[in-house]
Amino acid sequence: MPEIYLTKNGLLKLQRELKKLQDEIRECNREIGKTVSLDNDLRENPEFLALRTKVEYELPAKISLLSGILNNHVLVETTDHILSNECEFIGVGNAVFLEDDAGNERLVHILGFGESNPERAIASFDTPLAKALLDREIGDAVILPYQGKSVTYEVVAISRSPYLQ
Repeated sequence: MPEIYLTKNGLLKLQRELKKLQDEIRECNREIGKTVSLDNDLRENPEFLALRTKVEYELPAKISLLSGILNNHVLVETTDHILSNECEFIGVGNAVFLEDDAGNERLVHILGFGESNPERAIASFDTPLAKALLDREIGDAVILPYQGKSVTYEVVAISRSPYLQ
């Protein structure tokens, strides 16, 4: 299994999501119990069938995915390059300062699984944008999408992202 990176904030978010899904299964099971006690022929009860599908397939699949991530993640804040504040190469947990030929600047923070937020210039490590930047170094040219076109940027600076704890 490839490494899945989570920041401390991302880890807390996934733990809360997992608990919410587990609570939702319990609530659905209560609803199923109520439906069973009220209806003798459940084969044609669409609410019952929808709840059963949710409890038996949908929610367990989501829980399994989140559990797999939580059990096999790498915490960004504990990676060697973050702990040593090494910023020679772009890695997960870095803020990357870019500049195009016209002098326009762009900042990208590369964070953990599910943490993309374009308004805050955050890209999850597994997005195409982050993958294009990872392992690059200062002075490298990289072609990135910007407003529907491809733009060539130069990596100007690399630092620890302030979004890390």
